[in-house]
Amino acid sequence: MRCLLTSPSSFCTHPGPVGVGSIVPRGVLRSRSSRPQQRIHASRDAPSSNGKGLDEDTIWSQLAFPSYLQSSKSHKKGVCDDFDKALAAAERKQAADCSIEDLEEEDPAEAVWLAIRREAERDAATEPLLSSFLYATILAHDSFERALAFVLSNRLANTVMLPTQLFETFYEVLVSDADVRQGALADVEACRERDPACTSYSQALLYYKGYHAIQTHRIAHALWSRGQKFMAVALQSRVSEVLAVDMHPAARLGHGILLDHGTGVVIGETAVIGNNVSLLQNVTLGGTGKDHGDRHPKISDNVLIGASATVLGNIRIGHGAQVAAGSLVLKPVAPHTMVAGSPARPVGTVTGNPAEKMQHWSKKLNYDPFTNEPCEPAEASSRPASPEAEQPAAAAAAAAPSGSKPRRRPGKLDVAASEAAWD
Repeated sequence: MRCLLTSPSSFCTHPGPVGVGSIVPRGVLRSRSSRPQQRIHASRDAPSSNGKGLDEDTIWSQLAFPSYLQSSKSHKKGVCDDFDKALAAAERKQAADCSIEDLEEEDPAEAVWLAIRREAERDAATEPLLSSFLYATILAHDSFERALAFVLSNRLANTVMLPTQLFETFYEVLVSDADVRQGALADVEACRERDPACTSYSQALLYYKGYHAIQTHRIAHALWSRGQKFMAVALQSRVSEVLAVDMHPAARLGHGILLDHGTGVVIGETAVIGNNVSLLQNVTLGGTGKDHGDRHPKISDNVLIGASATVLGNIRIGHGAQVAAGSLVLKPVAPHTMVAGSPARPVGTVTGNPAEKMQHWSKKLNYDPFTNEPCEPAEASSRPASPEAEQPAAAAAAAAPSGSKPRRRPGKLDVAASEAAWD
């Protein structure tokens, strides 16, 4: 139905059957609908009648408002349940005494967003110099998706891709793709829980380049999957330029990914990363040649990959495994196994979730994994006091018979001892 007001006369309101108030026009009102056209004249002198036996309140209630706004009896059963729940949740969030723990049980995503807003309010009060920045990035937005889109678009914008254009693209993907949105929320929780240097959710959202790189990759992957490959590659190039992280938009990532520090991370086209995985700086998940097809590593859930580790080829890193810093992995790694070295070899077993523990080494591993022999540190009293004191020991070693027992070669690991050590 279209209504055309031919007179610029003002409007007035008075109580009517709608409940709040009815708007009564002063002038001539032409109404067009699926019914036969009719002209309804509302006289200034007699605003309660149109000359046809219908008062104006009835006209407005029947023609100008949907049926569900005219009477509560017209409501279908349960039509307002979702709205009432959303309204109640919003009122709880706005309340000063709202508990994040209670909200987390009902809606974990809203609990994270509420925590971010409260952290921003606290930081704005303690740091007036950054209050406008915190308002523009967090407090001015009504949802986590808008805040994240704003932060990413302003960090990656340049003269070609303007922040307003990037914001529209990022926000549309975050709202329409539930996997991208849920992954972003899980990643910010991973930063807060696993990185001891991260003191708040808002800190990860605003400043962590590893987090920004992963979320931009999620958006680029969604665009790649839609067929917008040129835009996805443009975002990959921009992230590589600004954040020093190069992830092909076709690579697939799970939820709860921590990219600690992030600098120098390279992830190839056909790589797959599972859920709850932690990677440190300079990690490479690459191929072994220029052949096309599936050629990059597959990282299972709960895997920890240390700094400067390199994993090459279409191999699988098993569930709950750990790759030590600086390792070169060329062969598949069994689940719950720790590998180290170049090329990497198994050096122990891992229990639990190494990606959450973030424990790269332990003093409990007081054995040499290559000899299965204890390697207790030498006591201070047993160290030679001077270079002269080392000469008798060197002479005794030279005089030892050639048939003495040689050093053991790497053999089978003591799995039971390793599991006890990691426990």
